[in-house]
Amino acid sequence: MTHPPRETDRTDPFSEIPPDVGGRLRALAPLLAEEALAGIQRRLGEALVAPDARRGVRRLLDIGVQGFLERLEAGRGPDEELLARFRAFGAHEAGQGRGLERLHAGMRVTAAVAWRRLSDDDTLSRDRLGPLGEAVLLFQEEIGTAAAQGHARVSSAGADASGHRRVRLLEALLAGVGRDPAAVAALARGAHWRPPERAAAVLFHPGTAEDGTGAADRSERPGVLFPALPPDVLADLEGPEPRALLPDPEGPGRLRALERSLRGACAVLGPGVPLERVPESLERARELADLVRSGAVPGRGLVRWDDHLLVLLLSRDTALVSAMTRARLAPLAGLRPHQRERMAQTLLAWLESGSNANEAAERLRIHPQTVRYRMRRLEELFGARLRDPRERFELELVLRARRLPGGAGGP
Repeated sequence: MTHPPRETDRTDPFSEIPPDVGGRLRALAPLLAEEALAGIQRRLGEALVAPDARRGVRRLLDIGVQGFLERLEAGRGPDEELLARFRAFGAHEAGQGRGLERLHAGMRVTAAVAWRRLSDDDTLSRDRLGPLGEAVLLFQEEIGTAAAQGHARVSSAGADASGHRRVRLLEALLAGVGRDPAAVAALARGAHWRPPERAAAVLFHPGTAEDGTGAADRSERPGVLFPALPPDVLADLEGPEPRALLPDPEGPGRLRALERSLRGACAVLGPGVPLERVPESLERARELADLVRSGAVPGRGLVRWDDHLLVLLLSRDTALVSAMTRARLAPLAGLRPHQRERMAQTLLAWLESGSNANEAAERLRIHPQTVRYRMRRLEELFGARLRDPRERFELELVLRARRLPGGAGGP
């Protein structure tokens, strides 16, 4: 049977191969598939021990070999039905939680076997082997791309669904569902998350860049800044309040892992609490975030609630702290404003230094003799109160409060 000459397309090696070549190679197809299957078995080992796995790969080999031969005979572009079958295979592998290793190994082995068989065939002229080799590589690329498309479609859908379930679990825990262990267990199973005994809320904010260049761009979404949070952290970085839940925050290396994942961005960490009290951790984190935004607490890196308890305490009831400040610092009221400020700074440094004038001078960067002179004046103003432990504690407390932005009123 004679075939009409094909219209040659330089970009498609199939168009350069006479159509009768496909028919002549059909006799090699069963042997080619068997040799390829044996080679794939050696390459993948235990992955093909199960009979179902071997049958599945053999079917795929038969489909691929027959599709290649038909393509040779037809001399036209890729067969859409064949590509659809490989897309379906890729989708199936993704649905089973597997990658495309079996397909890639199979294509490499089959191509090697095919090339060896073609090279040994005396009926093929040498000038046809080049286009045949190119055709094999092009065919591999086409079916590999189709399988990757199917795999990516299912993987993406699965990742999106899993991500949505994890966000729903996070929102439920922050809303207080932790008080219902059965509900937590059901939601956690769907999100593939193991509930810990304790967790801590995390809030993300622009803060200050780690490189010291100043405030981060507040228009940049935190989701762009933190692409690699630890895998067991539940996170919602796209909402109006970017937040997360860190399991087992007191565990070894947990905070270091979170800090590494921030990549120069900033976050506040609430206290670690049992799951039923996660909303409380969120509220504490919000209080701390407010202090960071006001400048009362430095906002660089990971800011821990546990490290700023005094500031949090003083900011809780500013009216009460202001009244206490006016009462405890009343002896300074008669001084001029700049004198009052110097005396308040000196008294706080002296109290923080354990009554050590030299250390207080280092804190203030002034001469120790200046501290001693001011302290003599302060002793005149406060008298025995500077020797009473309770009075000293309260004085240090209100003096610290004065340093906060919008600090407590009073002298």
